Amino acid sequence: MIRKATLRDLSSIQNLYTILFERMAELEPNYMQKANQDEAFVTLAIRGEDNFTVFVIEDEGGIQGFALTQLQQSPPYNAFVQQSCMYLLDLVVHPSTRGKGYGKALIQRVKNWGIEKEAAYFELTVLTQNTQAIQLYEREGLRPFSQSMRMRLEE
Repeated sequence: MIRKATLRDLSSIQNLYTILFERMAELEPNYMQKANQDEAFVTLAIRGEDNFTVFVIEDEGGIQGFALTQLQQSPPYNAFVQQSCMYLLDLVVHPSTRGKGYGKALIQRVKNWGIEKEAAYFELTVLTQNTQAIQLYEREGLRPFSQSMRMRLEE
């Protein structure tokens, strides 16, 4: 079952963030590190402040994943068509329940939320090394739009 998160879900969401940040640190150790998500930020998002929404997916074992999304507006530059975007900041499914379609279901819920909120498009950012996530997103219809490039500057 997918539903909007409540403050009672804070601990479960925090645990899932720990898993996410550990994975990101494995994929990009030069730039990412193991960490805990800021509790004040998660609380703000759960409360729906700043156009955030958090959806959780739960089964008989409890909360198995979440999607944290934000309704955003195009930057105020002349070159941008002014429109709203449903931006997916974070998507996490507990490793023990991957392969059950929970990620797909959360993405679909976020897309539907975007339609409900009259967003023009759905967007996210994913680490290039996170090939499993990229495959999921591509199966769900997302396509590359821009590319960020980076290099280490060594002394």
